[in-house]
Amino acid sequence: MENREELMSEVLKRVQRNYMHMVEIERMTRELGDALSRNDQESAQLLIKMRQEEMDLTSEMKGEIQLLIQASGDEQGKLLCWLKGESTYPPDSFEEKKIVELSCQLTQVLNRTIEIDKRVNSKLAGKDSYYQSAQ
Repeated sequence: MENREELMSEVLKRVQRNYMHMVEIERMTRELGDALSRNDQESAQLLIKMRQEEMDLTSEMKGEIQLLIQASGDEQGKLLCWLKGESTYPPDSFEEKKIVELSCQLTQVLNRTIEIDKRVNSKLAGKDSYYQSAQ
């Protein structure tokens, strides 16, 4: 990266995209639960496929963020901290503050999605649920 502002701007763009994909995953997970409640297998299969596509895009964004972190030199520690939603290093610029804010929101979306997914997975798999074996 040419300068710090450009780096933070690029990280922020990817964090925003990642957040948008996670919100979509949350929505689709909720809809998947609804489809399964209605025994609508066709919709459920379609939602599973679409959700996987969003998950793939999220993985891609995370990979791009990791590359930016690796290229960030002295900023690595700060970026990693901010991406966890921590403020150990107080953010100065607008971009840095938005990275922290979106990272916190991303964690909330992820936690909500996991809770929804646990319920859906338990309905589908019962005692064979991924979440049962993970405990």
